[in-house]
Amino acid sequence: MHQRWNTVKTKQLSRIASVNRSEILWLNTHEFLPAKPVPGAQCRPLTGKDMQRLCLVKDFGIDEQLAADFDNLGFIGFGMFVNDKLAGLSCFASGNVPARYNRAAEHLNGLDITLPPGTRYLFKSIILPENRGYRLHSAIVRYAIEHFGVDTVHTIFTHADINNKAFLSSTLDQGFERTTTSVEVCVFGKSFYRLPKPVDSVTGEIGRDREDDRAIVMSKAA
Repeated sequence: MHQRWNTVKTKQLSRIASVNRSEILWLNTHEFLPAKPVPGAQCRPLTGKDMQRLCLVKDFGIDEQLAADFDNLGFIGFGMFVNDKLAGLSCFASGNVPARYNRAAEHLNGLDITLPPGTRYLFKSIILPENRGYRLHSAIVRYAIEHFGVDTVHTIFTHADINNKAFLSSTLDQGFERTTTSVEVCVFGKSFYRLPKPVDSVTGEIGRDREDDRAIVMSKAA
């Protein structure tokens, strides 16, 4: 009876408040650790039209907002095809990234992110369940780095919910490094933050001045 009461109480509290804690990960593209090529797998860039079509496929979590923003905000996507079927995809952003592209859930707000030149933000990555375990995400990141060019893009930056163990494991295996964490607490629809300090896009060190032209800056959602 006591255990049942605690379960009910936890569910009630979850409706009032929720907490998200995310790891902030940094990668020097020159130090990326690629996976071995996967037989039958090929990667290619995705277009705005591709994203519009993917709105109709629930498996990849592409909504109308993302499809509309894809070209307008200059996003770049890459699809991994296994035996000519889309097995997974990743999307990258540059410049100013709206908070909705790193929030952990619909009822959270996320963080606005400002990226300096030479940095890309990996904001979406999904591999279909039947294709997991072959390091296809690593293969997409490798293709993206080759597409961008290591002399043009020296840093890839991303968030990972601390409960998303699979994504954390995958990124760390690729050479991503933990830099700091962000915390968002949402109570009755209002968010409170523990904001991370700016990250040096070149070294991955935290504590850079917000006005520095190398700083990756994370702010409260507008």
